[in-house]
Amino acid sequence: LSSGINAEWPLRPGETEEAENGVKEESKPNENEADLKAEKIEKADSDDKMKVENGSDDIISEDKKKPKTKTKTVQNPLEVTISKKGFTAKELQEAVERENAMISTDKLIKDRLMAKNAVEEYVYEMRDKLYSKLENFISESDKDVYLAELSKTENWLYDEGENCQKQVYIDKLAELRKVGDRIMTRYTENEGRQGALNLLGTSLVHVRKVLDLIRNKDEKYDHLSEEDIKTLAEKDAEFQGVFNDFCNKATSQKLDEDPLITVAQINLKKKKVPTATLR
Repeated sequence: LSSGINAEWPLRPGETEEAENGVKEESKPNENEADLKAEKIEKADSDDKMKVENGSDDIISEDKKKPKTKTKTVQNPLEVTISKKGFTAKELQEAVERENAMISTDKLIKDRLMAKNAVEEYVYEMRDKLYSKLENFISESDKDVYLAELSKTENWLYDEGENCQKQVYIDKLAELRKVGDRIMTRYTENEGRQGALNLLGTSLVHVRKVLDLIRNKDEKYDHLSEEDIKTLAEKDAEFQGVFNDFCNKATSQKLDEDPLITVAQINLKKKKVPTATLR
C-alpha cells in the first residue's frame, strides 16, 4: 500500500546520488588497467632480482668448491758445451786464393764490358755527329764509307763480337778512331784557327809600334843598343812573313781536308815573338 511517504535509503558503496535516482555510475576502466600493469612490472623486477642474487650465490659456491693449485719452481742445471774449430794454415791460404781469384775474375768481366760499351758508344756518337756538326768536315764519298763501317761494327757487337776479350774491343775502337779522329781534328782546328791567328797578329802589331817609337827616339827605349834594334827589326820581318803565310793557308783551307796549319803551330810562333827587349 502506498502511504504517499518517500522513504530515504542509505547509499551503497560506489553509488552516487545519480544511482539513487536509478542510474548506476560506471567505473573508469583506464585507471584500473594502469594499476594492474604497474603491479605486474613490480613483480617481474622482484623475480629478476631474486634470480640474480641466487645466481651469484651459486657462482661463489662453485669457486669455493675448486681446490687451490700450488706452483713449485724447480731449477735444473743446463750444461752448454761450446766447441770451435779453427782453419789450418793450408785451409786459410786456399780460402784467400779463392777469394783473390773471384776478385780477379770480376775485374776482368767488368773491364771487358767497359771496353765493349766504349765501342758501342763511339759508333752512336760518331753517327750522330756526321749528320750534325761534322757534316762539312768529310767528303760525301768518305762519309758513306765511314757510315757503312760504323753500321758493320754495330752489327758485329751483337753477333760475333758479343763475348770477345777486352783487347779485341780496344783494337776495334782504335780502328774506328783512325778515321773519326781525323774528322774531329778538322772541326776543332777550324774552330780555333782564327782566334790563334788574331792573337799572333796582335803581338806583331805591338812589336811594330815599339819599332816606330824607337825610330822617333822615345826615351823609354834608350837602353836598347843598335844591335838590339837591328835584331828586333829582323825578327819583326820574319814573323810578319810567317803570319802572312799562315793567313794564306787558312784562307785556302778546305773544311773536308786535313789542316794546312794547326793551332799548336800558330801558338808556338806567338810564344817566340820578341817581348823581353821591349820592356
